[in-house]
Amino acid sequence: MNHDQRQTEGGRRRGRMLAREWTIAALYHDPSDHGIPALPDWASGRDAAGRFALADSAADEPFILADEPVEVER
Repeated sequence: MNHDQRQTEGGRRRGRMLAREWTIAALYHDPSDHGIPALPDWASGRDAAGRFALADSAADEPFILADEPVEVER
C-alpha cells in the first residue's frame, strides 16, 4: 500500500497533505475545508538593534529575531 491509498474512516489521508493538494486547496477552495488551519496574524517589524522581529502582537515580546534576513521566492 502506498501513501495515496492509506485513508482514515472519513476518507481523508493520514499523514501530511501533499504540497500539490495544499496548492490546489489554496487556489480553488477555502483551505479550512481541507483541515488546513488559518495562518497566524503576527506583527512584524524591526527592534531597536535593527533586527527583523516577529511577535504575536505589536505590544508583545518578539519570539523570533533575525540579524540579517534574506528574501526568498516561494
